[in-house]
Amino acid sequence: MKGRGRPAAGPEGLRPACYGQRFWLPACPSPMSPKLTRRQFLYAAVGGAAVLAAGGLIYALGQTPRQQPTQAASAQTSSPSATAQPRNLTIFARSAYHQQINRALMDYYNSHRPPVQFNYIPKGYSEEYQAILLAMKNKGSDYDILYIDEPWIYELYMNGWLDPLGKDLDTTGIPTYSAQLGEFNGEFYGMPVVGNFNFMFYNLNIIEKVGESPPKSWDDVLRIAEEVNQKLAPQSYGWSGNYPDGVISDVYATVLLSLGGYMFDPKDRVTPTLDTPQAVEAMKLIVELASPKRAHPKTMSWSSLTEYSDAILAGEVAMGAVWNGWVKDVDNPQRSKVVGQTYFIPMPGPKRVSQTGFWYYVVPVYSRNKDLAKDYITVATSYDAQKYAYLKAGLPPARINVYEDPEVKQSSRLAGMFYDVGKVGMPARTSPVYMDVESQLIAVANKAVLGQLTPEAAVQQMQQILVDATKRAGLLH
Repeated sequence: MKGRGRPAAGPEGLRPACYGQRFWLPACPSPMSPKLTRRQFLYAAVGGAAVLAAGGLIYALGQTPRQQPTQAASAQTSSPSATAQPRNLTIFARSAYHQQINRALMDYYNSHRPPVQFNYIPKGYSEEYQAILLAMKNKGSDYDILYIDEPWIYELYMNGWLDPLGKDLDTTGIPTYSAQLGEFNGEFYGMPVVGNFNFMFYNLNIIEKVGESPPKSWDDVLRIAEEVNQKLAPQSYGWSGNYPDGVISDVYATVLLSLGGYMFDPKDRVTPTLDTPQAVEAMKLIVELASPKRAHPKTMSWSSLTEYSDAILAGEVAMGAVWNGWVKDVDNPQRSKVVGQTYFIPMPGPKRVSQTGFWYYVVPVYSRNKDLAKDYITVATSYDAQKYAYLKAGLPPARINVYEDPEVKQSSRLAGMFYDVGKVGMPARTSPVYMDVESQLIAVANKAVLGQLTPEAAVQQMQQILVDATKRAGLLH
């Protein structure tokens, strides 16, 4: 992402002012504005910082599942003319379990519309992100729909790379902040499709084997993890998480939220705020959790997320930080040895929270099949489609009220837990500079975990990395 330079021209109505060389926005506040430049827009888009400061997400659940306007009625509306649009779509998206849930949504679409030939291109996380940037800079028309992560979305539409989806999309059941992340200048450019949250799991059977009850605090987690390692290793270990290549997004950021801290100021969402006692405390906590006396021995060397997930399903891990998709099969007897044993909770700090990590469908401006792509997005993100993909492929629905559906609740004891985790979701990676520096932050944090840096020194370095990147992007003066 470094060195992309200033675009030759911005989207209509936007100007490159206080965003520096990488972003375009409607206007910039005066130097005396109490909010930072880039967040003038973001703050307005989400209706103020109260959404985050309240400690959770407000979500619109005003309609019951039977009242969803995006159910069968939406699926019965006429589709784009087959003669006007070629009946094929290319979706550029993620691999692994993301591919399974997207396939289920494609199946749903083809059962409610004239069939489309889908070309699904799966990529790993970083590979997809970099490929999207390259394609958009080169005005590539190969992709009709992009499936993108929460931290990516602003960069894409601020560079004018996204086509508007409309002004009045139905967002019933989608947490308000997550829905509004897809809005820009009164129109939707991104529609939430996957409602991922980062939270904690525990295996009740393992915990009870060491005479403990479910953890209610981080002190409980530390104590229980140590007891499990002492008494049950090598069959089971106390703690783990995706430390090797995701310690910031997948562990630290959510632990920090649970302690009342933030990576970025919730008032403007761009000012780095790791210069706080909570930031140091969170670093100390993830270091203690990953110590050999508490953690699975592969905590610092998982070869993949699949290996970590498989260890959870095998009963090797008593507690850990996870995202929805990593634990979707815990009650699947075909894959899991821990059926009925696993429970999901918000991070057990003074603030009970999970971290949001929603995935969005967007249409690039260079697509040649925009109308068909938008019709697909409308159908695939409908309540019925979300419910179908949850039941068939374990989709974490962006419409979290799907978890309240009687059929869904009857199908899985996990539904209620996912709903409770979703209600307290908070964003953490809110600045556009995050993706630029994530690998640097991971390297520093893991030095602390390995004892090569003190937690205080690690947090100080991370804060400086974020400050420098934020200044380069023109977000701090």
